[in-house]
Amino acid sequence: MNRQRKNAIFIIMLAGLIIPFRADQAQTLPDRYHRYSQALSLLVSIQNAHPNIAKLDTMGFSTRFQIPMLRLKISSAANIDQDKPVALIAGGVHANEVLGPEMVLGFIEDFIRRDESGDQRAINLINSLEIYCVPFINPEGHIYVEGNHIRWRKNQCDNDSNGVFDFHDGVDNNRNYDIGWVYANTPNAVTPESSMYRGTAPFTQTENISMRDFGLRYHPTIALDYHSPFYGLSEVIYYPWFWRVTDGGYGAAPDEAVMTAISNQFASLIVNDAGDSTYRSHRGVVEEGDFLAYYYGSFGTVSFTVELSDTTIQRASLVDSVIARNLPSVYFLLERILQGRITGVVRDSVTLEPLDAEVRVMERHNNDIRPRLCRSDFGRYDRILDPGSYTLRFTKSGYVTKFIYKVTVDSLPVTNDALLVPLAPRPPAPTLLFPTDNHILTDNQFIFDWSDAILANRYLIEISTDSAMQNLIISDSSLTISSFPIFTPLSNGTYFWRVKGGNGNGWGLYAPTQRFIIDAQSVFDNSQPPKLFTPK
Repeated sequence: MNRQRKNAIFIIMLAGLIIPFRADQAQTLPDRYHRYSQALSLLVSIQNAHPNIAKLDTMGFSTRFQIPMLRLKISSAANIDQDKPVALIAGGVHANEVLGPEMVLGFIEDFIRRDESGDQRAINLINSLEIYCVPFINPEGHIYVEGNHIRWRKNQCDNDSNGVFDFHDGVDNNRNYDIGWVYANTPNAVTPESSMYRGTAPFTQTENISMRDFGLRYHPTIALDYHSPFYGLSEVIYYPWFWRVTDGGYGAAPDEAVMTAISNQFASLIVNDAGDSTYRSHRGVVEEGDFLAYYYGSFGTVSFTVELSDTTIQRASLVDSVIARNLPSVYFLLERILQGRITGVVRDSVTLEPLDAEVRVMERHNNDIRPRLCRSDFGRYDRILDPGSYTLRFTKSGYVTKFIYKVTVDSLPVTNDALLVPLAPRPPAPTLLFPTDNHILTDNQFIFDWSDAILANRYLIEISTDSAMQNLIISDSSLTISSFPIFTPLSNGTYFWRVKGGNGNGWGLYAPTQRFIIDAQSVFDNSQPPKLFTPK
């Protein structure tokens, strides 16, 4: 939508700003749409029925009333983070676009049903991916709409800090990311009373901070953001992106070919409401500070904004049909993660610790996009690419740059792990020798022993009464040899220990923590009185 048209829409909207606080009272949200409390009950019941594959927690909390942004994770071993590609499926960023939350909840229910029935397609996705579902990016806005203020779009941020919720308040959470935020400078973006108000700066809203932090932690491979049309095009898929040269950009995204191909196929799988065609694919523009630009620009995510149906709040009788006709595209995109892409783990060549290194695809780069970093927890990178031959460049401050040439991508994942050589190497983790893991000791005075670590000239030993190593009873970093004698007897009980080596460049990695048990009483058992023997 061009900026002149947006200005015209802004004038129309200003005339009706008071509507959410007056006329909307006569309009009700149809019962078919989930209230926040109903969605919470549904997600709790799914977690309780499927604790191994479903975990309910929060993405974060809303800006004004700290309402949880519900997040359901679906994956094998859902209670832990695993080294798998991540998918994000979200909705409800605009409060009145209630089809978005229904789409996310509808997918969750369909996916769980498929798993229950033994559907191999669903089982494979659960085993291969970590899928995070967020039905309400803007929960406090949705709750306000539940009160029959069905034209309200924003959150409830107290813009004028007067403690009263009125038409001066609220920020559009899909205008509060940083990429493109500076270009959203039209009246409808900078006026607090506008339904598209961007806020005073990027990431002023806790909802956006939470979405940002999720991306920084998990680097999702794909992300879907479900809307329903409040203005502009309907039944359309927006993909990233076009950054105008006049705004300092390079035009089309460096991943234009693969984004176009995937979005076209995604859209072609969704039959429209009229039943005479399918959804359309449309390139998004970097001009608003939105979800689409942020996730692609920051992480290389295949991110789509989906405008469901042809109106903001569709009649109740059509909701299930809209969801059913959109589901095939969701499963297509999830399965696309497991096809043609590059992946691998980047580690320090000495310590073998995972690195959040930049992995640059030289043929798919320009200065519009941010460095594509590996996940800090696993050192993993995942990036969907179109078929071709590529050069990968691995860089991190303090390490020698590494190139891998002629990486051929076709229809299957291509793995290229990388070891980066540190300019100032630290020692690798030593091996703990004694006591071994789960060792039961009947002597409470002994010598801890571990292997010599190359490059190490000092060691740190820590002994704790808990596995998280929070309750330390010994912490000694002055050791210059790979052993540590216990001179003060340890009391009977369970303990945990770990060691790391260091040198002038810093400390290396800890050895994996090991558990041991002191049970000196089993040898020196004085609980029974001595028996007296009478001479015969």
